[in-house]
Amino acid sequence: MSRSAHWPPLFRRFNSHQSRQQLFNETRHAPGTYTTTLVNDFGKKVKYTLIVTADDQQIFLPQQKADGLAGPIYFRSYSKFFKRYNAMTELPLGARQFVKQYLQEFAVKLNHKLTPESLTMGIVTDTHDKANANYTYYGVNGLQHVQELNLLDETGILDIKGHLGDAIDGSDQPAISQARLGKIVATLNESKTPFFMVEGNHDANDKYDEKFFHDRPSFTAKTYGNLVYKKLFAQPQIHVVDWQSGLGYFDKGQVRVIFLNTSDVPFLLNADGTKKYDVKLTLAIRQQQIEALVALLQSSSNRRIVICGHANLIDAKGDDALQYNGHAVHELLVAFNHRLKGRLQPQVTNPDFTVNVEFDFSQQQGGQVWAYICGHRHLEAEYKHQGIKYILLNCSALMGPDHQLTTHFNQNWQRKQGTMTEFAGYVIDIDAKTRKINVYGYGAATPERKFNF
Repeated sequence: MSRSAHWPPLFRRFNSHQSRQQLFNETRHAPGTYTTTLVNDFGKKVKYTLIVTADDQQIFLPQQKADGLAGPIYFRSYSKFFKRYNAMTELPLGARQFVKQYLQEFAVKLNHKLTPESLTMGIVTDTHDKANANYTYYGVNGLQHVQELNLLDETGILDIKGHLGDAIDGSDQPAISQARLGKIVATLNESKTPFFMVEGNHDANDKYDEKFFHDRPSFTAKTYGNLVYKKLFAQPQIHVVDWQSGLGYFDKGQVRVIFLNTSDVPFLLNADGTKKYDVKLTLAIRQQQIEALVALLQSSSNRRIVICGHANLIDAKGDDALQYNGHAVHELLVAFNHRLKGRLQPQVTNPDFTVNVEFDFSQQQGGQVWAYICGHRHLEAEYKHQGIKYILLNCSALMGPDHQLTTHFNQNWQRKQGTMTEFAGYVIDIDAKTRKINVYGYGAATPERKFNF
């Protein structure tokens, strides 16, 4: 809902005491969305959408399409002690020079380790981007980490780049979250190198709904697909198998990378208009996606397959790591490797997640699922179960050591903004000829992990 607001001119740089006082003396507004006009350094009036959150934060968002957001974006908080707004901060946009130099040197070191025949991916995950000027935890540097993946892409070593989910934190007002998610997708789509993206459990904005938006969902059933899948599957190099879930794949030589959605949750509303399932808390894979996966695997003879998803299907003990059907899909991958024929019918009592799928892999020749690569856990780990290697990647988002949700893995890195530990990313090289997957980390990531198959 948009309401008109009358605001005095605001400048990117405040050149006088008077303009500062103008800023500080403005009255507080109730939470909501307003239309306002700011005046930039050149005296030009620019229309902005002002978002006032329930905790009195204000974000000024340029009135442009979500995928064309050029900035600048402004942020300010309210000081209850001084009873005034704090200084307006321009949220940083764009890749940084020190990161560019670091990644160029990283790529030079890798170049002699990569072969033209292998499939090389650049990966970030769990960027948890949000419009917040926070210097020790999640914030706008999430977008920067994606922009800086493009710097790695500029070195020419990548065949494809990917984001393994939780692109946004899902805690911003809906218009902001959509704009930030749209900008991340547009950033990945800037170069000729194809990209892929899988949905994370934070990408439905349920974190915001849980805290502020109880009467109805802030994202619709089509929000994520409209922002992500339209660009993802418009790429000729990316093959779509199931539009609804985002299941797709990318091939190079014998290597096939499959993108799996572990936040495959039905968009159902309760009688009061709220969502039946909180996607943030419900990790699942449903019948339609599993049927599409079976069809894709049946056409994957002689492929060396790597599955990329947001959350791990099973844990190190072999137990289900999703709320619904993670272990069942793992068993399906095992059945493919052993060329089995049968029916997948896990014991699920919830009718929204029941699965009854026939499969026949007896005719596939030489295809093999090697590994499952994911994020979600905000740490690094690897374990093997029934011949399939699980490779977990660390979150790109900044996790300072003093926050409650910071994992021990990230506490040990002592991550700080403006240093090489602020971000984390990976180059993953899959070589069908040598039967190896090499994982090279940058930032807060293990420099090198090697796996043989």
